[in-house]
Amino acid sequence: MLGGGPATAAQSSWCLTELAYFKDLFGAQGLKDRLYILALSESAITAVSGGKEWQRLVADFELVWLPFFGSHDRVRPLDVYMASGVVSTAFRVPFERLRNDFAAKLKAAVSAELQPSAGSGAASAEEPRVHASVAPTAGAAGATSASAAVPAGADAAGFSTVPAPSPQVPASLGPVLLAFVPKESEAALAHARQHLQGAGVELRPLTQDVVYGSFSEFDDAQHLVLPFDDAAPLMPIVGAGGHLQMLREAWLKKGHAENTLHWLDLRSAPPSPTQWQGGAAYAASLGQTGLGVQALLARWLPATAKVVEAPAQAVRIYIESNRHERTLWEPLGEQIRLKWQDICAELAPGRVPPLLLRARGLPVEEIDRFPNLDDADGVVLLWGRKTSEALVAQIDKVEGKLSMGTAVAPGIVAYLMPPQTSAEPMPAWGWNVLRFDAADEMNIDVVETERDELKAFLRKVFKRRQQRDGGGV
Repeated sequence: MLGGGPATAAQSSWCLTELAYFKDLFGAQGLKDRLYILALSESAITAVSGGKEWQRLVADFELVWLPFFGSHDRVRPLDVYMASGVVSTAFRVPFERLRNDFAAKLKAAVSAELQPSAGSGAASAEEPRVHASVAPTAGAAGATSASAAVPAGADAAGFSTVPAPSPQVPASLGPVLLAFVPKESEAALAHARQHLQGAGVELRPLTQDVVYGSFSEFDDAQHLVLPFDDAAPLMPIVGAGGHLQMLREAWLKKGHAENTLHWLDLRSAPPSPTQWQGGAAYAASLGQTGLGVQALLARWLPATAKVVEAPAQAVRIYIESNRHERTLWEPLGEQIRLKWQDICAELAPGRVPPLLLRARGLPVEEIDRFPNLDDADGVVLLWGRKTSEALVAQIDKVEGKLSMGTAVAPGIVAYLMPPQTSAEPMPAWGWNVLRFDAADEMNIDVVETERDELKAFLRKVFKRRQQRDGGGV
């Protein structure tokens, strides 16, 4: 990690000795694959890369510097936190990309080392096999005793305190992550947890500390349960959904499908959805009605005549990411996703499985590395700090990657205000240019007068998906 100043630690004899040792240990290829250089200022890059010792040690290839400084103030490192305990998007996104890349390389290296050599054969039958098992102990979080006595009747949350006899969930379900709740909801969550465990669900309760890390708990999990009621979500600074919003977004960013995210309604007698508050209101805004404990178990329990639903299908919209607006595609994609729900309700009411919109970042500086964008159902380019000439050049490059013909993916240009300032509709170069209020980068949205044009774009996205699926929806 390189900071600013005329004499950085990276130029010290200690750092150069460590770099030389690293190269001796892993070789030039290891140096290329495993050395990540985080630049906290542009001046640090210039100072270090110009040093003769660095050039001698890394002469075999060109270093890739990861800029962790601001686009406006290029000597100031990125802010790690946007609020107390809440990691900023500007820092989190590039850091997670670095971490995921490093983890993938380590896993690949370990996997290669574990591959048996030719002719080695399987382990002999006489070799002892070690089995490890962990039994829950009294007082362990989320652990209950099978012989624990419980009072008869029903609890305040409407759950029977004696689990009804029912088939056990299959072992193939695997561990299920159970999110935390506000303090006033903990009693209802404890009852729900008891019933889930009584049916054989292996629960892994999450604590609030999970949001301060990299969500590594999500890597090997298959299911995440988000409990809610009318209590206000924790960490409201994140957005309307607070901790529910943060956990949901982190789960989807890990590559999990939407149908592996389960919304558990802790209320015994929910009012009309128009009266929902707090976490329930956020769930409703996503089109989620929530499931009770029994309904959630029914989703997982085997049945002789159970209809296997097809996985929810994803509609892909690529949104530009560039050196000036590296993370803007995420909040912009979230706003477009919310409007996509209205389009689906209009064009495909009651469709099962639903067509879910998945926004993806499109790094335009690396567009030449993309073989094509055949899987795109829509594309959004950004018109922020670039000139109109640069925009036209990017349009040409993107169009060269899209499938041509009647099923070509539609595209729009998001005219960002600021930094752009025009109050009048903008001209287009074969693409519709829509103005977006970008004063708050975490709450970017199309201007009111052009909402219908954004919906028209999404209808074209829907039609594009129909054509890609052979005419069906």
